[in-house]
Amino acid sequence: MQSNDTVKFKNSLSRTKWEILEMLTPIVQNFNLRIFDYMTQAIFLTGMTGIASVGIIFAIPYLYSNYSDNVILCLRLFGFFIVFQLTVNWLCIKYVDTSYKPSRDGIIPDGISIGQKICHTVNNNHNDSTMRSRKDATSLNMEVNDSQDSFMYVATKVPRTHTEPPERTQYPYFSWAPCLQCNRPRPPRCHHCPICDKCVMKRDHHCYFTGVCIGGRNLRHFTVFVFWALMGALFASVHCLPFYYYDILPYTSYFDLIFPIAITRAIFGYIDWIYACCIVLGWLLLLFLLIANTYLKIIVAGISTGKTSFEMDFDIYITDTRGKKDKLMSVFGPHWKLNFFFPLHFIYEPVDDTVRWPTIKA
Repeated sequence: MQSNDTVKFKNSLSRTKWEILEMLTPIVQNFNLRIFDYMTQAIFLTGMTGIASVGIIFAIPYLYSNYSDNVILCLRLFGFFIVFQLTVNWLCIKYVDTSYKPSRDGIIPDGISIGQKICHTVNNNHNDSTMRSRKDATSLNMEVNDSQDSFMYVATKVPRTHTEPPERTQYPYFSWAPCLQCNRPRPPRCHHCPICDKCVMKRDHHCYFTGVCIGGRNLRHFTVFVFWALMGALFASVHCLPFYYYDILPYTSYFDLIFPIAITRAIFGYIDWIYACCIVLGWLLLLFLLIANTYLKIIVAGISTGKTSFEMDFDIYITDTRGKKDKLMSVFGPHWKLNFFFPLHFIYEPVDDTVRWPTIKA
């Protein structure tokens, strides 16, 4: 069990992160985040293609030249398998629709009004196999009071000028709330993404590497994507270090490890462009390794608690009464392990009720 001081310290760090984002918001108001989306996707695709090409085509045969052809073939096949998993799940994240569609996901139930807190009690015997999941994280305006009730401030009135902020109204976090942009109510844990311009079910965050939001329907693909990204980064790192030491370092210097220096020296002809590109790819590999490791930890914590990263950051009081197996099914559907080998979205869909949330206590 964590001490109260540790929990308070972690909550303080989470709130500080969102306060920094609030301070940076005015700076990026005039910046088109869609452009940043495209830039980040281009960096990822370039990095993945470059790292895979150098590793599979050049590094593995060079480092295992004293081994049999079967060893080299197996390592190359494993590298191609990782690239396949990353590519397929990247595409699934982008094109599996996780937006809120009333015709598919359901409308506000009878007897429930907008702004009414739901899920006071839990039906532990609920076994509806036609359910799905969602969540929302558009607003940084959150409150958690002493009675463990969480509130969010939702934009409910369009400002008269571009300089005025929208009028916001307080709603319980776990309630149906109006969406000003979509002009319709949205379920609990569903929020409007200003970049995607749509309400996203069980919204976790906006992923710039794919250019879409991570929500209830594509979280499974994001989880598999991050898992294989970490495995691929570790696999590439094991071969990157000796390959650099034996094949690149003799033609460069230790200062060239700093990629701006390597690029500058390549421009002036002091080192070959091939070596400068390999050094840049090495830095991208380190970046991918750190990001994948961080996000995999967050995803595992979220699935095990039944929360989204937004809810964990703000310490929103939500309890998922399901066991570990049911929580995994809510994300991956039945036979969750098979998702790590081949996408099963159209065979086994996630199991969650995005309207009633019968297993959530809030």
